[in-house]
Amino acid sequence: MRVWQPGGHLTRQRDAHVDDWSWQRTARRIKTLAMLAAPYRRQTALALFFLFTATATALAPPYLAKIAIDDGIRQEDLRVLTIVVALFVVAGVLNLATSAGQTYFTGWTGERILADLRNKLFRHLQRLSLGYYERNRAGVIISRLTNDVEALDQLVTDGVTTLVQSTLFLLGTSVILFLLDWRLALATLTVMPLMFVATAFFRIYSARAYRAVRERLGLVTATLAEDIGGIRVIQAFRRERTNDRNFREVNAHYRAANQQTVILNGLYFPFVDFLSALATAIVIGYGGHLAVGGSLSVGTLLAFVLYLSNFFDPVQQL
Repeated sequence: MRVWQPGGHLTRQRDAHVDDWSWQRTARRIKTLAMLAAPYRRQTALALFFLFTATATALAPPYLAKIAIDDGIRQEDLRVLTIVVALFVVAGVLNLATSAGQTYFTGWTGERILADLRNKLFRHLQRLSLGYYERNRAGVIISRLTNDVEALDQLVTDGVTTLVQSTLFLLGTSVILFLLDWRLALATLTVMPLMFVATAFFRIYSARAYRAVRERLGLVTATLAEDIGGIRVIQAFRRERTNDRNFREVNAHYRAANQQTVILNGLYFPFVDFLSALATAIVIGYGGHLAVGGSLSVGTLLAFVLYLSNFFDPVQQL
């Protein structure tokens, strides 16, 4: 909530300008990554194809288990049971092959994009003025080319895949849950408000915490680069103790920033696990009541429980 103050209209305009600038900056970064990926369109398309196929094959087993129990075991139909078992094996083989293909093409494309990015950054650094290097510490610049690009490596090779695959898992699982039984699906949604609130807070505070980690890691790298590069001067002027105290302080700030991320992860992810267990308990309790009453099959209840893990795990991954 914004408290009104004199000049509040100008403040809101300034905030809107900052938001617009932030979105423009984000769009510019995405455009840059897209330009770097342009030479590898074919490999990117293959990575996406294998990603979609791997997601589809991973969603199949719980539904196959439902068919095996309801139409095979309970009906004592060995032919249906044999077909379902064969489909289980086929789904497993397809998932193995498509996951391997997706991992290979994602890594192949990502590593080449990042190599091109490093070359581009290095060419850019050579064109900058001497004034830039006087205003910025050498270690911070080195950190941009090493630590920050390494973080981008995780985004390109793992983050994008996780984003797409987890989103597909969430959407696919949600649709299947409602198709299996809308009553149980609605019962599962009772824990979603808590999930959304916890996730919103986690995203806000974790973004700040990890940004601080990146900044302080840059300072650690800068301090190391400058102290090691100037070790002769340091020893000549007997500044070992002073530099040691300075590095301890910089390292302590970096440790504190990392500790903040540990605390956030320690609070959020166990809470998501608790919500997953709570949703499972709701499904087993309510679903068991429906199954005893004859309005829900045992196979459907089993499939619902299996799909719940596919519902909450992607939330943590995202």
